[in-house]
Amino acid sequence: MARAAATVEDLKEGRLPPVCAKTGEAADDYVPIEFTSTPGWTWILLLFGIIPFLIARAFSTVRVVGLVPFSEVARRRRRAFNWLCIGFLLVSVVVLVIGIRTDTAVVLTGVAMLVATALFALLGVPFVVPFGQVVGDWVWLSLVDRRFADALDRWYGDNRPP
Repeated sequence: MARAAATVEDLKEGRLPPVCAKTGEAADDYVPIEFTSTPGWTWILLLFGIIPFLIARAFSTVRVVGLVPFSEVARRRRRAFNWLCIGFLLVSVVVLVIGIRTDTAVVLTGVAMLVATALFALLGVPFVVPFGQVVGDWVWLSLVDRRFADALDRWYGDNRPP
């Protein structure tokens, strides 16, 4: 996986090369993805409690919704991943509710399934969605295909940040 930069303006308007960000194939659509960045100084506020930390993070987070080029294969992969996560979550909750009404062992199974679902979601996201960090007027996209990164480098030429 590679890393590349795009301007916030181009990302918001969907003016990026038509190369899929995840597969490197020709993109046939643009998918809205939210990129966020929060200053590192907010972590120090945990020393003063969770409420000041959450308030500072809420007010200092920069959000950019960008239109990222995706191929049909990448869109299907993302949709299947989302449905798998929802399905695993629903099955886990059903097992948990059944366990609450019946047996402690079933409750523990439901909790284990919830933890496994959360791990599946956390570990699987990088395979279906690029991440991005907003830095000034640029968004640094990571976990993108090398061909997409190369296309962005050619797109911006000497105008991209170091």
